[in-house]
Amino acid sequence: MPFGKRDRMPNTFRNNVRKSQRQILQRGFTLIELLVVIAIIAILASMLLPVLGKAKEDGVRLRCVSNIKQLGLAMQMYGDDNNSLLPAAHDSVPWGQTDPPPWTQPLVAYYNNTNILTCPSYSQLFTKSPYNYFMGARAAYIDTGTNASVNFKNILYPSSYILSGDCNYAFDTTDADPDNYSQDTLFANLAPKGHSGWVNVLFADQHVKNYSKFNTNDMTFAYNQPGVPWLYVTP
Repeated sequence: MPFGKRDRMPNTFRNNVRKSQRQILQRGFTLIELLVVIAIIAILASMLLPVLGKAKEDGVRLRCVSNIKQLGLAMQMYGDDNNSLLPAAHDSVPWGQTDPPPWTQPLVAYYNNTNILTCPSYSQLFTKSPYNYFMGARAAYIDTGTNASVNFKNILYPSSYILSGDCNYAFDTTDADPDNYSQDTLFANLAPKGHSGWVNVLFADQHVKNYSKFNTNDMTFAYNQPGVPWLYVTP
């Protein structure tokens, strides 16, 4: 075969390929092909959305943990400066009142940013309340029979004493003094709905852990007894 003819064959092949490519591009996608692509995208989206939702909620919960740890540190520093006593909690007290002040207010010098008082999850559940962490003062109330300051010196089980936590309770949105004197703000009134059914609990040794119900192995509302639930009569 002459050299020139043998050289033209590859060019013919390339031209045919290019022609086929142009035909495919001009033809575009059929309706069935488009539906298949859309179905694949929908399946992938349905698989990814729960994962993304969980990641978002985990981020919210971790932000809440950070808030409550900062608040716990402020409580500890305030106690160190005030003979181990925390500010006394009262009834419904708005921010800015001075006689008496809400317990959150005397601590402000130690935590500085009032945004830490707001749980990003429970705030949305309870009419966007800006005060979503309570003072765990039930033991102080039982011990004295009246509104009183939590005394760190009296806490015999700091790793299980409930010092604070998410307010799983509908306090007034103007109440900057949430406490658990007269109500179990964690579990008794409502099943936890924030943080995918959990509440973050701050203990007197400053560790934070999340729970869906009261755990007698881990918690106590009493100064000097382990495993004591919220409703108890004698110290």
